Amino acid sequence: MSTPSRSFALALGLSLFACQTSETVAPPPCPPVTAAPPPPVAVAPAPEPQRAAPAPKGPVAAPLDKNLARPDVIAKSAPLPGFMKGINLGNCLDAPTEGAWGTVLSEKHFEMAQAAGFDHVRLPVRFSTPERSGETAPFKVNDEFMKRVDWAVDQALARHLSIIIDVHHFEEMNKDPNANKARLLAIWGQISEHFAKRPPEVAFEILNEPTEKLEPKLLNAITRDAIKLIRAKNPKRIIFADSYFWANARRLAELDLPKDPNVVAQFHMYEPILFTHQGAPWMDPPFQTRGVIFPGPPATPVTPLPDAAKEKWVADWFKGYNELPAAENPGGPKAVYDYLDFAAKYVKATGKRVYLGEFGAIDNADQQSRENYVWLVRTEAERRGIGWAYWDDGGGFKAMNVYAGNWNEGLRRALMDR
Repeated sequence: MSTPSRSFALALGLSLFACQTSETVAPPPCPPVTAAPPPPVAVAPAPEPQRAAPAPKGPVAAPLDKNLARPDVIAKSAPLPGFMKGINLGNCLDAPTEGAWGTVLSEKHFEMAQAAGFDHVRLPVRFSTPERSGETAPFKVNDEFMKRVDWAVDQALARHLSIIIDVHHFEEMNKDPNANKARLLAIWGQISEHFAKRPPEVAFEILNEPTEKLEPKLLNAITRDAIKLIRAKNPKRIIFADSYFWANARRLAELDLPKDPNVVAQFHMYEPILFTHQGAPWMDPPFQTRGVIFPGPPATPVTPLPDAAKEKWVADWFKGYNELPAAENPGGPKAVYDYLDFAAKYVKATGKRVYLGEFGAIDNADQQSRENYVWLVRTEAERRGIGWAYWDDGGGFKAMNVYAGNWNEGLRRALMDR
């Protein structure tokens, strides 16, 4: 997940609380690829992996009833062959320098994803640092860094994994989009040409989680310009376009995408955010109350921290979470159903496919709550025909431990088991 600024983290919470076709032919199998060793790209040394944190103290959820009542499906997204069950390789190439956030991309990431049964990986990449691309025209992408992305693509294809190249953490676009539009388009011109001969299992994502000043009207214009540029070299490649306000499903209806069957709307899912992001260090004080289980209501009411309770929307949310029955609780399945239905309504209105590019819950929550939530989001997305990628950042949202070579087994089951 993009790490939001603290002011926009608060705005995100307010927004989340206030708003409560013909079949595509599957792409051919991947051609054999010889996976070369990674090119010599300067990376920061990865910190030593930390020992597993002790289980959070506090309330622990009961296992979710997998026979729970579910609403009717409003509409189903048409399949996205090769992009139905995925995992993010976060905090690697999207860090300011690789290794700075505790993870370095390795063959193990791809080996474990393939062995677990995923069909694709989403690769967040920060192209926009001065070391990785020029800050003035022609905005040349560093050759060695492009080779690093090439290596990742080779690793995925060698293991019959599709891969999404996601332009991630281009924060300047959100703050001053007009001043940075030319740089974004120049980067996409280079990516588009560089990967033009790659197979259809390689997909592009224009810009992760647009927000702030990159408002819908301007976002649509820039998205269309990027699509036109990409299509000059990649006429049929899958292109993902994120909705406004951190890829919010409520804002999907504001996307104005061309009538191109291979342009896919993308959204992300972290509701209820006072559960999924409880205690996250990059979030504002309203999000720092811990001990929130999923689903609500808890056996013992949770009192929000004083700084959190000052915000009316937080106080109101916790009142509902503590008091309302499960069927109506803002911290329960209804929050998941209602949010995913925004995506289903978009599918019904437009006929376009949608994709869930990120979801998960931080490890400040108890393990059973995380399993409950991940399983419910994943299976509800699948009921609506929506392909997905779990947000694994190698840290608080980690599901696979590439250092130890093992999984958080409960999360693996929640992602892959029926």
